[in-house]
Amino acid sequence: MGNFRLLLVFMFFLAIVFVCNSQEYSDEEIKSALPKMLGATNVGKEFWFSIPPCYPSDPTDDIKVYITSPYRTKVTIQVPGEGWQRTVMTVPNDVTMLELTPTMGQPYMKYPPDPEVPDNVFFGRGVNIVSEHPIVVYVVVRYYATSDGFLAVPVSSLGKEYIIAGYPVDPMFRAVWNLPLPNVCLIVAPYDQTKVRFTLGGNSMTVTAGGLKPGQTREVTLNRGDVFALSTKGDGGDLSGSRVVANKPVAVVTGNQCTNIPNGNQWCDYTVEMDLPTYTWGKDYLVPKIPGRVKPPIIRVYAKERNTTIYRDGKEFGFLKATDFTEGNRFLETRLSPGSPRSAIISGDKPIGVTLYNTGSQEDGQPCISDPFVMVITPMEQFQKEVTFCLPGTFGGKQFRTANYVALVYQTDENGMIPDDLEFAEVRSGRYVWTKIKNRFPGVDELFAYKVNEKQYAMKILDLPSTGVFKIRAKNPFACYSFGYDWCDSYGYPTSAALADLEKPDTVPPDPKWK
Repeated sequence: MGNFRLLLVFMFFLAIVFVCNSQEYSDEEIKSALPKMLGATNVGKEFWFSIPPCYPSDPTDDIKVYITSPYRTKVTIQVPGEGWQRTVMTVPNDVTMLELTPTMGQPYMKYPPDPEVPDNVFFGRGVNIVSEHPIVVYVVVRYYATSDGFLAVPVSSLGKEYIIAGYPVDPMFRAVWNLPLPNVCLIVAPYDQTKVRFTLGGNSMTVTAGGLKPGQTREVTLNRGDVFALSTKGDGGDLSGSRVVANKPVAVVTGNQCTNIPNGNQWCDYTVEMDLPTYTWGKDYLVPKIPGRVKPPIIRVYAKERNTTIYRDGKEFGFLKATDFTEGNRFLETRLSPGSPRSAIISGDKPIGVTLYNTGSQEDGQPCISDPFVMVITPMEQFQKEVTFCLPGTFGGKQFRTANYVALVYQTDENGMIPDDLEFAEVRSGRYVWTKIKNRFPGVDELFAYKVNEKQYAMKILDLPSTGVFKIRAKNPFACYSFGYDWCDSYGYPTSAALADLEKPDTVPPDPKWK
């Protein structure tokens, strides 16, 4: 056990920096920067979240909240229901860390032998972060021998509809160790009088600790800071596919107290993700393979609308009626590719969601060199032209010394090669030093077998050191995924996230006003 996915996705928002001393810049400079500011939708001034119960076992267990901003700004973190509050000042373009105890960050405590907690509302137990200026927030659940993390979604980018992506509870836990280790979903309300409707999906073995069965619905009304918590009960249960609908935006966080991927394949680990609203889903997903594995990773494809056809590299391989929210109807599970591992393009004729599940290394016939991790995949419609990030251990976190990778998915030039404008930078003495990626990381890249919109894409693996702060930029949008291994340990996450509303066509250019 022991997964540490430390994502410090530094959206340094170069555009926003112009505003810090706006009197030194012309109106044209500020106006040209505004599109970047408007597009950085994982940036915000208020955040709400909660932590699904992890596997507590040591007094040093804690939850670390990492904050970065181009400003020196006051940031307050609080748990209203506990009357707990802390305030810090950020250092511009650096990282500020806050710590939460498990009893503060989680809506309730559950030790491994404890029974599953019935579905319930925990009043005021959400975690709230408020700042005077825009910030990026990443949350790391750092418990002894097991940990995971997620990029926090600001209130400004939350949605009113979600499809949950969890994973089944392995019967091995109860049969061998008598441990109920459930799949848990937490729904947090940023606003008073938020009406939430939860419809259970899952599979034939799914039942919640509150007695819900697939297709059944529970409705609650939440006030600001309240957390509605639902948990599977018994073996094989899975909250995946469940639908959350609210009359006001809500935050949704889903996790497993410990999970084997696939079931029966060791080694288990805690997983957690902040679910993305369905308005961010697209139709084309360029999914990278995981290097060094004997078998392809598992993916799950989730349908947003009824009668959705699913394609792999342009060939139909699945159909989801989506008349309910259960496996085989609302979502399907498969290996990324048949046979040997390779990258693939997963598409839908309607919007879909795709999540990658890295398997335990036992299925490769190897010792415990990698734990499971869960990684949301970015649709092509949400690709970005610039990404800033760092690696685990850069700011005092646990390092992964065996392997640290970035899978870079990019559009090739007219010759099917890596373009000259695709550049990589690392921080040296506080400054970014740029070089062409094809010079820094030479070698033959993997071409995707299918073109999207008549454009050729490729995947390059960047082998990185165990620490460092980096940036990638290009003229054409691209996607990045960070992951790595150590003995009985692993991490994996999208290197950055864009959250544009793909449900509303953006046809009118903005007419911003500023001071």
